[in-house]
Amino acid sequence: MRVVQGDAENLPFPPDSFDAVFSQLVLHFVGDPAKAGAEFRRVVRPGGLAAVCVWDSAHEMEMLRHFWDAASSIDDHTPAGAQLLRFGGPGELWQWLEASGFSEVTERRLDVNSTYADFDELWSGFLLGIGPAGAHCAALADDARAALRREFFRRLGSPAGRFTLRACARSATGRLPSSPQPCAPME
Repeated sequence: MRVVQGDAENLPFPPDSFDAVFSQLVLHFVGDPAKAGAEFRRVVRPGGLAAVCVWDSAHEMEMLRHFWDAASSIDDHTPAGAQLLRFGGPGELWQWLEASGFSEVTERRLDVNSTYADFDELWSGFLLGIGPAGAHCAALADDARAALRREFFRRLGSPAGRFTLRACARSATGRLPSSPQPCAPME
């Protein structure tokens, strides 16, 4: 296996390089989704597959919803709309793939349960600074981070020991038409 660093809007591969392209929990963070769609289309061979998956962060990702609700309740400087990530709603991935030139698009809902040994196991992930929630947590002063921890714990029902959180992800696949068509960025 070869690992290559790059960004979705400028994939470092020649045209028609792959039978499939996958984006797992990334599309939320892409700066120019239209350009990323054009790049997916460019690097996939005719007849190839694109598959994407993102969290439904607006309503059905309990961990992030409670985190951002807690952050907003204790900090007036919490980024507006931080908890609402693009492409998490029903039909949004479908529309993106079709607008990017893929056909035979299907979308499905994936329900997930994550079980934690205790609250500290969950909280430790935020302290790593990964993703918008982790970056927000890591950037806080110690006293603000402690207040966020307390409020987040409270909003989760103050779990004593093992607990489970529900989440929903959206997944979609599409196929590039077999006959090559021009690859141009969407407007």
